[in-house]
Amino acid sequence: MEELLSARLRELLAGIEARPGDPVRLVLTGAHGHGKSTVLNAISRRYHAAGVPVIGRDDLFATTPGAGAAVLLDDAETLTPEAGAALLRLAESTSRLVLTHTPGVAGSVVAMLAGAPAQYLRLTPWSPGDVVRFAGDVLGRQLTWERAVSVQRATSGVPRLVTRCLRGNAVEELIDQLRAELDGLDEPGLAYLVAAGAGSRSDLELLAVALDRPRDEVSAVVERVRAAGLLAADGAVPPVVARAVREHAGVDRRLTVLVRMLEVQLAAGRPVLAIARELLRLGAAGGLVRAGFEAGAAEVVAEDPALAFDLYAAAEHAGSSRIRLAPDWARAAVLSGRLDAALRLGDELLSADEQHTRARGALVVGTVIARRGDLARGAELLRWSADPGAARLADLAAIALGETVEEVLDVPGEPARTYGHVAALLLGGIRESVAGRPETALSTLLGAADSAAATGTGHLLPDSPAVLTALVALHAGEFDLARGVLERAGGGERHTLLLGWTAMLRGDLATAEAHRAAVRRPESRLAPRDELFLHGLELGLARRGGTPEAVRERWRAAYEAVMRQPIDLFALLPLGEMLVAAARLEEGYRVTMHRDRAFALLDRLGAPVLWSVWLHWAAFHAAIVSGDGDTARKALRPLTTASDSGRLAEAFAAAGGQWLAVIEGSIEVAAVLAAAELLGRAGLTWDAARLAGQAAVRATDRAAMVTLLRAAKQFPVGATASATPPTATEPPALTARERDIGRLFVVGHTYKEIGEQLYISGKTVEHHMARIRAKLGVSDRRTLATLLGGMLGDAS
Repeated sequence: MEELLSARLRELLAGIEARPGDPVRLVLTGAHGHGKSTVLNAISRRYHAAGVPVIGRDDLFATTPGAGAAVLLDDAETLTPEAGAALLRLAESTSRLVLTHTPGVAGSVVAMLAGAPAQYLRLTPWSPGDVVRFAGDVLGRQLTWERAVSVQRATSGVPRLVTRCLRGNAVEELIDQLRAELDGLDEPGLAYLVAAGAGSRSDLELLAVALDRPRDEVSAVVERVRAAGLLAADGAVPPVVARAVREHAGVDRRLTVLVRMLEVQLAAGRPVLAIARELLRLGAAGGLVRAGFEAGAAEVVAEDPALAFDLYAAAEHAGSSRIRLAPDWARAAVLSGRLDAALRLGDELLSADEQHTRARGALVVGTVIARRGDLARGAELLRWSADPGAARLADLAAIALGETVEEVLDVPGEPARTYGHVAALLLGGIRESVAGRPETALSTLLGAADSAAATGTGHLLPDSPAVLTALVALHAGEFDLARGVLERAGGGERHTLLLGWTAMLRGDLATAEAHRAAVRRPESRLAPRDELFLHGLELGLARRGGTPEAVRERWRAAYEAVMRQPIDLFALLPLGEMLVAAARLEEGYRVTMHRDRAFALLDRLGAPVLWSVWLHWAAFHAAIVSGDGDTARKALRPLTTASDSGRLAEAFAAAGGQWLAVIEGSIEVAAVLAAAELLGRAGLTWDAARLAGQAAVRATDRAAMVTLLRAAKQFPVGATASATPPTATEPPALTARERDIGRLFVVGHTYKEIGEQLYISGKTVEHHMARIRAKLGVSDRRTLATLLGGMLGDAS
């Protein structure tokens, strides 16, 4: 195992091998099991090979040691006083002295030698890289990095444990070996491992209670455990040893130690989380234990709410009052995303006799219901809770439902707590997004998001500040800002869904699909609002990159989701996708009520441009798909007449006008290119490519078609990388086979039917179609069929 020694140690060994007569004075320090004896044996072998006499522990009292001898001594701190004195005499007469020493234990001889010139080398735990090298260089095994990290964590990098773990067939084999070693420990030693495993290795008073020993005997017990090689370098219990202790010590023995410690900690008002976690594993119960569970849950609720939830559940199981636990238990449920459990606990609080308890229940239930998507009921409960911050959030929900809410100035008084401060910022930001400027709204909402992130209050709100900020940013066309605030906020289904929407709206379909897949997991159970955003995202991806069949496949689930979700300001994006999809499937009547309610809501708010623009754009496209030019013009009118409308409305107005002209057969190349450029600058690359592509398909002039086709390919769709503008001046040339396949594709044949007619396999047809898509820069099946029809029309 010398290959794994540090560069400094390898250099030392090479020096001894090359120049065995050179002076060496070295003290190797490190915890037991870290390889001190391995290094000492390597040094001894080199001196023996060079003919240098080696004096060890058994030779200290030799009367005439050779003047050129090397003194090599392991575990110098364990020498008797007489042996220590003999060593000191030898040290004065030899220039080659190497000792090993365990730090943190009595080592008077080492201390007395420290005054002389010497090197001190500390042997440290192995890193995952060391574990990989050991497996490869010593055992001849290839180890993945993930496996190496797992082994290093389980063993705390203690070389003795790492080597035994990797030499065995499984971790269970090492556990069995360690259990055999634990048989050699006395009762106090095992008690120390139980206590240290519960995070109490440095508190001598607490350890004395746990070990049931006088305080001055604790150090000796710790030294015995350390000498057995069962501790990491920092004195912690490696996880693999802790597991062996749990399996070896038995429940009763561990409970005895842990309950002793818990009683002392609770009486002193000190932290009990580590002890409570171990008691939770044991399924312990009793009055003292449930008090420990409650105290541990209160300690950890902000950092690990899922653990706090489990501790509150264990406290209730052990006999604590459920109604007394419910407020804090529900908070842990909300913070850990267990909204159904929070709702049940909140409902129980609403049934309590005490007014203040019912108020806390209203706060919990109102928060959860609003987060699930029912803003009306959520606002009612939040307002009833009489919490000032909740009242602001109720006003925010009211605005989202299209109600006019008077602005109430704060009366100077006590400083608002963080919850109320964040709620006020959110309300101000949403109000500004409706009646003011988008930049001001976004600045205010970003402040709310930062405050919530810094204080951990984001999960206690009806929606996270990052979500509300991202929704405003998306409606304003600020895609980079939306992505940034969502990524900083971290994981969560709703954040991931909105990242998918951000990517899709700007034409990055591959990234959008990746985010969709991250949420669409078999074990996921989404809230109704999240279901709507997921199905809306799937419809949008199918519409942009799939086939009519793909849209139809996703329609039923999306329709069910929109029927379950009341329409509000924050659900307009998925509703827009529903409008277009319904038109494509000739089922527009199914979403007419939702469309009318959404526009009525916007009208009640004064038709705010920021929140209206995407819905008008979706209604315009739904009318285009349905062939209803009059309705399309009506949908476009608010975009063309809005003052200070922003870049999205400007781009949509210009593009909409050109869409109508293209459909009517009036194609002005310069105007189409200008509109597509506006869409591109607004970040809407898919819309830009679609407009230019459709204009190219319908162009009767060949030069116009070439120009427009080239323009369509300048807008990258499906990835974030920029596309290189094509240099060709003609449409891409198709091979004879591709033209044959294209003609059959245009008239509606499936790949299998095309293959049967051309005597080739369906897979070969699919391969040719992929090449055609790549040549034309088109991923949408409908656009591809239209474009091929225009190119191959003469021949067909």
